[in-house]
Amino acid sequence: MFPMPTNFIIASNNRNKTRELIQIFEWFGQQAISYQSLLGRVDFPKEGTTSYSENALTKANWIAQKLPEKWIVADDTGMMLKACPQSLGITTSRDLHMDQTTDSALNQEILKMVANQSREVTMQSTLVAVNQPHVLKATGKFVGQISAEPRGNNGKSFDLILEVPGKNATLAELPNDEKIPLLHRTKAVQNLLDSYFI
Repeated sequence: MFPMPTNFIIASNNRNKTRELIQIFEWFGQQAISYQSLLGRVDFPKEGTTSYSENALTKANWIAQKLPEKWIVADDTGMMLKACPQSLGITTSRDLHMDQTTDSALNQEILKMVANQSREVTMQSTLVAVNQPHVLKATGKFVGQISAEPRGNNGKSFDLILEVPGKNATLAELPNDEKIPLLHRTKAVQNLLDSYFI
């Protein structure tokens, strides 16, 4: 077990992901900040196509080299659709061109992929925390359904189409006190904190 850091440094250029991870760490009473607050923006190495943890580790190590005294946290996330088992997954962001696509267009693309097929979806987040020579890993998943249409205003992107099991509601239709514990990244952060820090 490791002493809890004064803050965690998020290694990502994705603003929505960074914002959500900061919010989740705060949910657990911990502080997290973007690496850009300390370094400014840098370009990360190209991600691979075979391993969530290796992709996250590459990003975490890239920033850890520049901030060796800090705990650096990186995330790699993917969507898995039962209707399209050969698509998305580790390459979700690249397959959907998420850095160049609006939330509305992105969600419409997913709705087309599951039309008249299984709507079952799994979101997976793998976190890697690095403070050399220590490397810690944790994973979290959300399993639910793709809704028939985007709904809700408490969230962005997939939150509008990820429907929660047992509820006739998407993540974006839930208040934070119900929504945050259900998120795949929340479960990954919880597993990270519970497994490795005191």
